[in-house]
Amino acid sequence: MTEHPDMEALSAYLDGESDPQASRRIATHLAVCPSCATIVRDLQAISQGLRALVPEPPPVDLTARVSVLLESPRLTRHRPARWRNRLPVVAGAAASVLFGVLIGSALPPDPPSSSYLSLNALAVLGSAPPGALCARPESCYLKVTLK
Repeated sequence: MTEHPDMEALSAYLDGESDPQASRRIATHLAVCPSCATIVRDLQAISQGLRALVPEPPPVDLTARVSVLLESPRLTRHRPARWRNRLPVVAGAAASVLFGVLIGSALPPDPPSSSYLSLNALAVLGSAPPGALCARPESCYLKVTLK
């Protein structure tokens, strides 16, 4: 074998997970390559050291705590979706936009002149200003035709 096997192939070889043909190629390579043989020996030492470790029991009985949490009625309660909480806000915003569009479409296309506004204001309030004082006689006797 001219190429060195990668770490995945060496790990599979050590775990006995590689196919027989690959195992033979790696064994042949390890016989002639001292650097790969050193890597395999180090991996074997690490693996044996890990097997020698005794797992410590957890300080708390996790099984009992998890089962209590799973059986609690709090977790079975149905939580409403977030969009349901925001539905009134979205509906209000949509209604505001629709109302604005409707009001905007009802406005005249050109802004009225200032004299037109003053005459309309007098027509709504009446023909005589408060106190019956007229600045101009023509504004006191308006004749407005409504469309």
